[in-house]
Amino acid sequence: MTNKTSKYILLLICSMSLLSCEKFLDKQPNDMLNLDQVFSIRLETERYLANVYSYIPDPLVCNGVNYTPLSDEADWVFNWPHQQINTGNWSPVNTPYDIWSKYYKGIRAASTFINRVSECKECDELNPGITVQYREEARVLRAFYYFLLIRQYGPVTILPDVPLAIDAPLSEMQLPRNSYDECVDFIVSELDKAQQVLPDKQSNTREYGRTSAGMARALKARVLLYAASPLWNGNTDYADFKNKDGKQLVNQVYDQNKWRKAAEAAKSVIDKMPEGLYKKNGTDGKFDPFLSYQYVFLDRWNTEVIWARPMTGDAVRWERCSAPRQINGYIGLGPSQQLVDEYEMENGMSPFTAASTTANPVINPASGYTETGFSTTATKFTKAGIHNMYVGREPRFYATVGFNGMDWVYKGADGKTIIRVELFSTGKDGYNGSNDHSTTGYTTVKYVHPESDVRNGRHVLKSWIFFRLAEFYLNYAEALNEYDPQNPDIYKYINLIRERGGIPSLPEGLNQDQIRERIRHERRIELALEEHRFWDVKRWKIAEQTDAAPIYGMNVTTGTSFSDQNFYKRKITESRTFQKKHFLWPVPQYEIERNTELVQNPEW
Repeated sequence: MTNKTSKYILLLICSMSLLSCEKFLDKQPNDMLNLDQVFSIRLETERYLANVYSYIPDPLVCNGVNYTPLSDEADWVFNWPHQQINTGNWSPVNTPYDIWSKYYKGIRAASTFINRVSECKECDELNPGITVQYREEARVLRAFYYFLLIRQYGPVTILPDVPLAIDAPLSEMQLPRNSYDECVDFIVSELDKAQQVLPDKQSNTREYGRTSAGMARALKARVLLYAASPLWNGNTDYADFKNKDGKQLVNQVYDQNKWRKAAEAAKSVIDKMPEGLYKKNGTDGKFDPFLSYQYVFLDRWNTEVIWARPMTGDAVRWERCSAPRQINGYIGLGPSQQLVDEYEMENGMSPFTAASTTANPVINPASGYTETGFSTTATKFTKAGIHNMYVGREPRFYATVGFNGMDWVYKGADGKTIIRVELFSTGKDGYNGSNDHSTTGYTTVKYVHPESDVRNGRHVLKSWIFFRLAEFYLNYAEALNEYDPQNPDIYKYINLIRERGGIPSLPEGLNQDQIRERIRHERRIELALEEHRFWDVKRWKIAEQTDAAPIYGMNVTTGTSFSDQNFYKRKITESRTFQKKHFLWPVPQYEIERNTELVQNPEW
């Protein structure tokens, strides 16, 4: 609708209401500024930049757009839009997690800022050169928003650098999609520009949420890893994915050199962080793998964090969604049995053989794992009486997954308080007590601070980490394995992850395929519940196997005590659907109708 049309409609409404609107139509409201005014005032310019930042997602708001329950990692008890996706009940006109318009608004805001911030003379008078830094911060944000779009929708439209006027003719807004590789090249070129200007890290903790050269470097490495992966590197399933003029949107020839670029980009991140992975000592002054992994998410802005979103007020919901009902929690984010099974034993061995499935587990007897009986003695992480399937697992398991009978530590009114989690059916946190119960028989302890008082709504500040060093150790190893499989750095960086996790190094002599599987396993554990798994299985093109399978958990509708064996039986908690078209989100129908040059994603 043009401004002329809008003005006509408003005049018509005014005349029908017997109101005189002529002066209103010609007058700028006192509380609104045009762009010339915005970029002539320092405070308003900085407010505009804050608006560009405001589009950053906040996955800590558990009932917001969080992709974890869409993967085989976990399930929400709540009847939220993720269930439409998990059951295949969605379409271009009914699309949960629709981010299309949101991030294009963010892109437009960033482009406007990039083109006009140099007009703020007052900014540079107060802080010489600050407008150049602000411009590059916005450039990185724009690249980030494009990445979020191509991650979800595949190839998208790269808008003109100078935004079209709001009242531009409709014909100027008919823009086709760029190819996936063109989108990647644009994002990478923008990040390269920004790295030349921005500091590696912002100067103080108050500024750590701002973009930096380090964040740009990390985003570039992730973008290139995705571009090298099977979904986008010579994927012939998308041979017919073309614009209306016949332009191919996904390359059809595999390019191994893309893995080299991804490896080099990941290594550049690593080389800038020689201090290595975050580590924390216990009370005895010695390195503690459990505390190290637990607190990498709780010790804000620690040395492993590359870029994070500072906590918002609503982000406390993550802790409340995870916490037991006994302390006023919802206990709604339940890790799956698939994820639980993935954790190794403390001796570094898998509990299961290669022939095992979640439905029909085949136990590896050498690992020491068993699914029967209860422990008779306490260990570092479990007390006597815990079911044996949770005894003797690797430290990262205990820093991530909450299980029946575990001690939940929190800061109550009288200081540190411990309760025992009761997930069996008649337990205080179980199925019979409320709709707020775990559907899988597990809850989440990752990102939950033991000093938070969930019962009384007092939470320790934390930040959602978008990029941390451990990811790039794994990214580097994955990319190297695909183009230089004999490179010793593959073992080096996987083993650094495992060493921090408190488990033995990989066995020597693994071939390329075996290493690939070990890298994927390590990502699943190290990056659990951090929104990586959902995108990883897509880019590896294995989502038709992982995400079409039902989610398993414990038998939560039974059990009357901690020692009731009936609870500890595997059960399907949710059946799921995944079709080939689900590798990509559908472009919203409203956008297809508005821009006739847009083609819909395959099979939608």
